[in-house]
Amino acid sequence: MEHNSARFQKWFELILTMLDGHNHRVMELAEVLGTSRRNFYYVLDALGTMGFHIVHEDKYYYIDPQSPFLQRISQSVNLSEDEAAYLYGLIDSTHSDSASVCLLRRKLERFYNLQNYTNANKLKQITANTALLSEAMTNRRVVILHGYSSPHSHSLSDRVVEPYLFIGNKADFRAYEIKSKQNKTFKVARIGHVEIVDTPWFNENHHRQVYTDIFMFSDEERYHIKLRLSLLAYHLMLEEFPQSTSFLSNEDENHWLLDTDVVNYIGISRFILGLFEDVEIIEDDGLRSFLKSKIEKMSM
Repeated sequence: MEHNSARFQKWFELILTMLDGHNHRVMELAEVLGTSRRNFYYVLDALGTMGFHIVHEDKYYYIDPQSPFLQRISQSVNLSEDEAAYLYGLIDSTHSDSASVCLLRRKLERFYNLQNYTNANKLKQITANTALLSEAMTNRRVVILHGYSSPHSHSLSDRVVEPYLFIGNKADFRAYEIKSKQNKTFKVARIGHVEIVDTPWFNENHHRQVYTDIFMFSDEERYHIKLRLSLLAYHLMLEEFPQSTSFLSNEDENHWLLDTDVVNYIGISRFILGLFEDVEIIEDDGLRSFLKSKIEKMSM
């Protein structure tokens, strides 16, 4: 156990060194790893299978910061623009000028694209709209989303909806739109203002609970998949998607089964394509067709 811990620490030190922005030759990196040049190349191959893009330029090696593994970590721990805006609004509503609050404000403004949100009036609007939506959900009332900005049609329109579920940290919500007769996901930040009307829900039987899969995609429709994973794929699945643990079962000493539902094939296909030799699809012809089309496009 101690041997594995020391080895992983060396691997971590190697990864950090190859990401520090400086030029490093093979012997220098082998010294960081505490091993021979030959074994260093084996480690590079292993890192490549894990999603690290190793770049070799002249006599130097480094890890591409845009490597799939690093991008997946970034997507898992970073806030989305809407999440950062919502958090910023909550902080601003405290009206505190303490050093820690001011520092947090500056960090959010600096590291996230908050140009559309840092205006005090906009933040108050988002906070007020969230409170009105929450009230409408509690009292089961219809609302009008005045001046809702659509990213698809690039237009503003009023939407009459029955809001029934917040998603995540209340940046998004699910609602039944009366005109289209569909359940849709709306963003609070895109609403001009919310008006609660004195009309109770009359389409509650059409409301559908949204399902969020282990890859953090949300929708109403689900697709059942079953995969056989090698030990490498199993460990990477747990590292990258910890919520998958309740859907994994041991088949034998070298294989694990992933048995779960997904709302689309985007997340799982990215995982499979990066580990195609370590993953076997047991169930879902739809997933096989999706992957086939992706591979065909990649080959064009």
